[in-house]
Amino acid sequence: MAPPRKRTSKNRDLPPNLYPNGKYWQYRNPITGKKISINRSLAEAVKLAKAANAKLAPLMVDDGELLSLLTGEEAPTFARLCDRFETEYLPDRKLAASTCKEIAIKLERYRTDLGKKLVGQLDVLAVAEYLDQYNNNAYTKHRGLMIQIFDFAVAKGLAERNYAEMTLKKREEEKKRQRHTLEGVAKILEADTTAPWLKRAIRLALLSLQRREDLVTWERAAVDMASNTIRISTGKTQNYENPIHLEIEMGADLRAVVQECLAEPIASPYLICYRPRARKREQIDAKLHWSAVTDDYLTKEFRKARDAARAYDHIKDPLARPTVHELRALGSWLYQQQGFSQEYVQALMGHATEEMTAYYQAGHEKKEIIYQRAQADLKL
Repeated sequence: MAPPRKRTSKNRDLPPNLYPNGKYWQYRNPITGKKISINRSLAEAVKLAKAANAKLAPLMVDDGELLSLLTGEEAPTFARLCDRFETEYLPDRKLAASTCKEIAIKLERYRTDLGKKLVGQLDVLAVAEYLDQYNNNAYTKHRGLMIQIFDFAVAKGLAERNYAEMTLKKREEEKKRQRHTLEGVAKILEADTTAPWLKRAIRLALLSLQRREDLVTWERAAVDMASNTIRISTGKTQNYENPIHLEIEMGADLRAVVQECLAEPIASPYLICYRPRARKREQIDAKLHWSAVTDDYLTKEFRKARDAARAYDHIKDPLARPTVHELRALGSWLYQQQGFSQEYVQALMGHATEEMTAYYQAGHEKKEIIYQRAQADLKL
């Protein structure tokens, strides 16, 4: 429950939640935050405010359960707001599956942390205190989602103002992760500690330039060795107005790694697959196929293999060491270095603009100081 507003000299003698409103008065419901004008005399306004405070007092300590009993309606809790936001607002946004998954995780946390609170109890102070537990980029992301949730609440009449938007806007820190190098990736590929399925995944990422979530769901049925092509519909773009569908003509190296994937004896529908040591029922049910590699598992196993191979020990901060995602950036730079046009690389990566492709390619070469020649012929 947010504390009542501090009494000023003008309203010090008024009961809680009653405020001057021009020549009349205004009552702020401490549960919902809604403001109601009282166009009556001071005496009548005070009487009404005291009666309302007395009636609402029990509701402020039981998280809305009594409110539901009294009104016969569901209390406007933050958990129910999150439910409506997820079912009524998000489906129309046409977001990528990975983005929806990330939002769902955040919403579940909000339900746990704030779910029982009534929407009206979450004022600027309450939202700011909740966001302050997050650092740097996490703060920025949670604040952005909170702003969307409160925008939805205002539009549905569940909140009077977007209090999340009134919290402090912090500058997002630049990502610490560094780029991959050829030497670093070679160490990972040559290491005995790197699993064979992971080595194939690394080479497939470098050669095809596809995203992590697309690599692990790439089906064997997409390959046509006779026509030397492999097809893919990139997951991130499927909710876009113009989704990306690629038919890739395989070069010699890409064809070789695809053949290795097809030769894997595991009866799997996917190019990248493995045989788990233990097949727990809950783990199998959570995957598309018992042999499937999830995108999170790929990330975790790559990180382990990278550090076991001591590929980037010179980067002391583990969070700054390149991940599986940066393989896509290294691959696009290698294509550029071998003389492939920007249009060629852009099409393979499924980017809408050349600028995005250029961003991925940048940062792989060491910056050298370039001296610009100038003259100074001034005579004194």
